[in-house]
Amino acid sequence: MEPGAALTDAYDQALLGILQHAGGVRQFLHVLFGFLYRRTDFYRLLRRPADRLGFPPGAARAMVGQAFKTFEHMAQQDEERRQREMEEKMKEEEEAAAERTKVPPAAQEVEIESTAEQASAPRQGPCTPEETAETAPSTAASELPEAMVPTEPQPPQLPM
Repeated sequence: MEPGAALTDAYDQALLGILQHAGGVRQFLHVLFGFLYRRTDFYRLLRRPADRLGFPPGAARAMVGQAFKTFEHMAQQDEERRQREMEEKMKEEEEAAAERTKVPPAAQEVEIESTAEQASAPRQGPCTPEETAETAPSTAASELPEAMVPTEPQPPQLPM
């Protein structure tokens, strides 16, 4: 906040009342500069060194221009800040959406192998230890069909 900002805040209610009564910014500026014309020496020029009221030629215009530039610069900074905040918010929302759609990796993968006998006659219900021993594969890898011979050890996979 600028040093004079607290002082200007004190006039906000009065100026808002004038603005609302005037009906718009153009009319408000007309009221403001009309006041400066009627009640101050804002438009009066110092023509001689002995003059006590007024401003040197161009000074009043320079004051208005400088005040305009000051607040125009502040408005540009505010707009840039709002734009950055909006871009950051959009980026955060995109990242959150991507995180929500991201599938977590499996904790552990398990591979389940079956023999031709088990595939042809699926078992209903739980197996007894004897049945499990009977149905366990007893053939060597050389006797298995080529498609069933593992080429290299695979890590266990979890069903998805």
